[in-house]
Amino acid sequence: MSRIVVKCEKCGAVGLCNDTDQLIHKVNNCNGNLKKTNISENDFDLLHDISDDKNFLQAMIDLKEKDIIEYNLKMSQFKSQLEQQKSNKVQNDNTPRCPHCRSTNIRPISGLNRGASIAMWGIFSKKINKSFECLNCKYTW
Repeated sequence: MSRIVVKCEKCGAVGLCNDTDQLIHKVNNCNGNLKKTNISENDFDLLHDISDDKNFLQAMIDLKEKDIIEYNLKMSQFKSQLEQQKSNKVQNDNTPRCPHCRSTNIRPISGLNRGASIAMWGIFSKKINKSFECLNCKYTW
C-alpha cells in the first residue's frame, strides 16, 4: 500500500498518510485539514533524512511547484550527499576483519602458539609470518 505525503493546512505539519480518506490532522490537536502534496513518498523519505524541519520541507514542496528543474537538481545533490555520508561511515569503520570472510571474530596468534606450530610442522607451518587467525573460517594472515 502506497502512502501519500500530506500537509496540514492549519499548522503546516508535513507527513505521510496511509489512508487517502483521512481528512483531519490529529497531531498537536490542531484538527486542521490535510492536503495532498506533490512530493512522492521516496522524495519525502530522502528529504526527511536531510532535515525534519517543517520550513525546509515546505520550501522543497514550493520549489517543486515553482521550478521542477531546480527541485530535481537539489534532490540529486541530496542523494549524492547522503550516499557519500554512508560511504564515509563504512570507510571509517576501523574494526579489524578477516580478509577472507569479513568476520570480526578474530584473534591475534600468540608467540607461544606460533612457536608450537613451527616446532611441530617446521617450515610447513601455516603460522609462519602470520599475526591473526579468524575463528570463523580459520584463515590466518
